[in-house]
Amino acid sequence: MFRRFRPGLPGLKLTRFLARPGQDENKNRHMSRTVQVPIPSEGQSPLVFPDRCVSCGAPKQAESTLLVNRLVQRGQKQVQISARYQAPHCQRCAKSTKAVFLAGCIPFVLGLLLVGGITFFVVAFGAAQAGLDNYGQPNNTNSLVLGAAVGLVAGLIGGFLFEVVARVVLLPIFGRALFQAPLLAAQLLNDSDYVAGLSAKPDRDGRNLQLTFANDEIAREFEALNTALPGSPV
Repeated sequence: MFRRFRPGLPGLKLTRFLARPGQDENKNRHMSRTVQVPIPSEGQSPLVFPDRCVSCGAPKQAESTLLVNRLVQRGQKQVQISARYQAPHCQRCAKSTKAVFLAGCIPFVLGLLLVGGITFFVVAFGAAQAGLDNYGQPNNTNSLVLGAAVGLVAGLIGGFLFEVVARVVLLPIFGRALFQAPLLAAQLLNDSDYVAGLSAKPDRDGRNLQLTFANDEIAREFEALNTALPGSPV
């Protein structure tokens, strides 16, 4: 079950997942908590994070970049929205974020290039041999267009499968950190980004940025810091 809280200042919406009756309050602190931040028409909201790791709560020792981009429709034109924040981390969680990203990115790219490349050549060559380039304008490249389209789809599927297999193999090494991170393919599809303890994605209209904290206590501190900021949009 969940309940929405609306703080005193307009613009910030908070979704907190509540514990069931009788549930340990300490466990409730580690439940996810989502803060919704408005995305201005220009620039980004000046957010302030707690001076400790957003994942484990240890003192801040490093930072990890949280980057979100999306092309949205605003009126009669398309607008590129972008948000870039430096999330505070301890040294261990910062290293874990980089390692988990590489553990998903490398096999995904390999699968994309390998499966997509092979599919492209097979489909393009087969279409050319079948005479597809003889249709339409002289010297057209129908076979290459078809090969590129099918190769892209096959490459994305191959990248997804390669990443899943890599995660299964690497799970004993990375453990919980790898299990909590979303698949790279999923991040690409919904224009989201993830660092240890924090994920970000724009809503459907691209007018709000949804920040989901794995640590409920850190989320409450984040909310308090940004509610108290003078002139803050949240």
